[in-house]
Amino acid sequence: MCFEAWNGNQDLAIKQIQMGFKLIQAWREEEVDEMDERRFVGLESSMSDTVEDELVRVFKRLDVQAISFTSESTPERHALVLSGERALLNRMPPVFTSARDAATYANALVRQTMRFFSEQIPLPIPPPPRIYFPMHGWWGVKIPHVVTIQQRIMTDVLRWKAADAPFWRQLNMEGQDHARDRDEDYFLATVSRMHIQILWIGLITICMENECDFDQYFDVFRDVVNLAEYALEVQNAKSKAPKFTFDSLVVIPLYMVAFKCREPTIRRKAVRLLLDNPRREGVWDSVLGGKMGEWAMTVEEEFMEDGKIPEWARIHWVALERDKQQRSAMLSCEQRLGPSTAEVVTRRKIITW
Repeated sequence: MCFEAWNGNQDLAIKQIQMGFKLIQAWREEEVDEMDERRFVGLESSMSDTVEDELVRVFKRLDVQAISFTSESTPERHALVLSGERALLNRMPPVFTSARDAATYANALVRQTMRFFSEQIPLPIPPPPRIYFPMHGWWGVKIPHVVTIQQRIMTDVLRWKAADAPFWRQLNMEGQDHARDRDEDYFLATVSRMHIQILWIGLITICMENECDFDQYFDVFRDVVNLAEYALEVQNAKSKAPKFTFDSLVVIPLYMVAFKCREPTIRRKAVRLLLDNPRREGVWDSVLGGKMGEWAMTVEEEFMEDGKIPEWARIHWVALERDKQQRSAMLSCEQRLGPSTAEVVTRRKIITW
């Protein structure tokens, strides 16, 4: 799976992730007792260094990767955490006392939200080999049970933010007394905060009917980009070589900013961070994400008026058709022809990375 993801074969990498879920689920059903099951779903500490615990942690991370890159939903992908995650979130404290606690609840929210997106949000599937990135097909959803689940998760996200706020202030005050880039707790808290901020954007996306509504979240987008910049600085201080990691760290958050934030300065910074910091996070490639964001920005800003992109020019239905041998891809999207018509045109471009 690592080899295929590193070499850009996302389809095969995702299939191998799904096979891994099947194997772990089989082991879970045969070997995991009640005490281990609580650790398995995150209800107890998962700091054990056993091979089994490390495999569970790895595939929990890959859960997000697989769902974010494809609209296909399979039972094994979601077998790792079912009702246990709900029990974990019900136990969320009013104030976090450690970065690890904040990360545990943030990760549970991310996994629950990604499964919600995959299982509950209708998304047309284009003819192969084209694929849609799910986030570009989520908007204007009014299905009652979907909205109910969305609101429940958003309530949990607000609880997380309330629990994190005093802890985050404390960490920043402590950071004035020593080098934060050597503080593992600050790094972990930064990543958790970044993921929760972009998770909120993802959740509001599914019911949003006007892309201009994202313009009220420039402060959130700016926060995400600044947090991502700090996280990359910490990692680059250790090594500037291209990186591979199982974790979703900065690529998905910056990719979403590149597409959903139309404030030019913030958007360009997100694209630059993706392009200037080559890395693979599971099945996500930062350079591919950066070039896609750069293309989207060019397509939309062609019609910019007084520094603002009009609603009709904002794109939907971004699709990708890869050429694995040439390391290139055909990008396409839909864009309205103008302000006075609902007719759309398909915009296309071939990119290499």
